[in-house]
Amino acid sequence: MKKLILFVFIPSIAMAHTYSSSSFHEELSTITTPEKTLNLSVGIGSGAFHRANDPADIFYTVTDRGPNIDCGDSYKVLGISHCYKGKIFPIPNFSPTIYRLKLSKDNKSSAKILDKIPLKTQSGKLASGISNPNTETAYDINKNLLKDDVNGFDTEALVVTQAGEFYLADEYGPSIIYADQNGVIKNRFVPNGVKSELNGADYTITENLPAELRNRQLNRGFEALALSKDEKTLFFMLQSPYDPEKRTVTLYSMDIQSQTINGQWLYELDTPNTFIKDNAKKARIQNDVKISEIATIGDNELVVLERISKTTKFYKIKLKPSTTEKTIKKELIVNTDDLDKFPTKIEGLAIISPQEWILVNDNDFGIEGDKTRIIRLSLQDK
Repeated sequence: MKKLILFVFIPSIAMAHTYSSSSFHEELSTITTPEKTLNLSVGIGSGAFHRANDPADIFYTVTDRGPNIDCGDSYKVLGISHCYKGKIFPIPNFSPTIYRLKLSKDNKSSAKILDKIPLKTQSGKLASGISNPNTETAYDINKNLLKDDVNGFDTEALVVTQAGEFYLADEYGPSIIYADQNGVIKNRFVPNGVKSELNGADYTITENLPAELRNRQLNRGFEALALSKDEKTLFFMLQSPYDPEKRTVTLYSMDIQSQTINGQWLYELDTPNTFIKDNAKKARIQNDVKISEIATIGDNELVVLERISKTTKFYKIKLKPSTTEKTIKKELIVNTDDLDKFPTKIEGLAIISPQEWILVNDNDFGIEGDKTRIIRLSLQDK
């Protein structure tokens, strides 16, 4: 399998922040239908993380469930009307994978792959990205119905402990996955009432998340996960409100040792009209606004990534004693509408230092020709 990594430098010309963007490419597979050919590449940018004690040029990313096509888009993408409702998985044996990467210094490439860690069940079998029961109907490229997989995950964010263990956010459950250094899943934290739907799972299941999380919109589960500096607490939130017309999402915290929820806060999304680049061609609706990442920047301080596609905003929040009675105050740090030619669909955020972030986009495995971009953002006081 050939691998190619291209570098393109794009300096920003607006505001005080500057950035460079390079193109990362790892070939995956070529899918051919009678009408279309898809040249797929690995999408590594569903989440990103940097450990504080690692060198500044080392960071982690994670893929999601693998290449998938909405049934409603099948004619546009594949040239045939494939199915009515659900998802098409052209590579159903794809395993969600963690990447450990090293930034390049020679301006000829974006990052070197140091390690690839596919998720595995406790028996050592590779996990899949195929739909869980009661989520989305799954098909292969030949229109065959795929069986729901209780060992399937749609990973969308990750954090890494100093011991090298992983916690990952999953959209299906929604759930949080705990895996060891080798990617072996040791536990899956799910909402109350979900365990019975996962009979036969090859890992431990702990029902410790609020039952109301089961009401998440389909394909709008957890995309945001953060780890406290002392590694005692996880923070997580849904990608969208339960009601597509609402703006408020609950941010949760979980004590890792006791595996119990110990905090809840209300976070309010921006209105869609404030995402300027996304509104350039058509007016966007509230349900287009999503939370795709959170990251810890201090004690009880987080950065929240809000986006539609072309516009991405980063807000700083300070968590006070747990309350769900009023919304958290948020402070805008970066709005990519102020940066020229900024890459789209940013989902990964790795905090290297207060002055340097690494951002990664989700290229959807190149299904529509999009490339993965690794962005080095330099933050400056205005």
